[in-house]
Amino acid sequence: MPGIILILSLLLLAPADHAVAATSTKMDVEGNWFSCEFAHSQIPPNDGCLMLDDDGFMVSNGQIDHVKVIDSREQGCRHQRLGQCFERNRDKVVVSRDNLGPIRATAEGFAITYWGCTQDYRMVPRAGYFEITPTSSKCLWTRDKRYFVYRYRGKLEVNK
Repeated sequence: MPGIILILSLLLLAPADHAVAATSTKMDVEGNWFSCEFAHSQIPPNDGCLMLDDDGFMVSNGQIDHVKVIDSREQGCRHQRLGQCFERNRDKVVVSRDNLGPIRATAEGFAITYWGCTQDYRMVPRAGYFEITPTSSKCLWTRDKRYFVYRYRGKLEVNK
């Protein structure tokens, strides 16, 4: 019994970014996700993911869309690229959007079907962001890398 109480306490005290949907055993992947600007293919971000890349993903109703921030004028981006990143505490960003296809939440993360192949990914909560890695056999389009992403809490304004 004490073990169950400890687990329930940890779930109730967990930060929102790390919470699994309470009504199921699937990860909560709905929302807007952006890569950490100062992460590399195998190296976590050195800033705790405070700066986000201008490329991201919108997950809603079983669909995943690629989004691109088009209104950033940030100067503190990697390689001094103007506007190719933004601070994660921004209230709103303007984006363009392109549909990629279906996404399905799983117990450990999510699965994306693209070009006729379904790829599973594992999501592991880290301090201030998630680490995402492909699992199982890989689709031809799957890159052999780790992704470091943050669920953006600000508003996305989609440019039509």
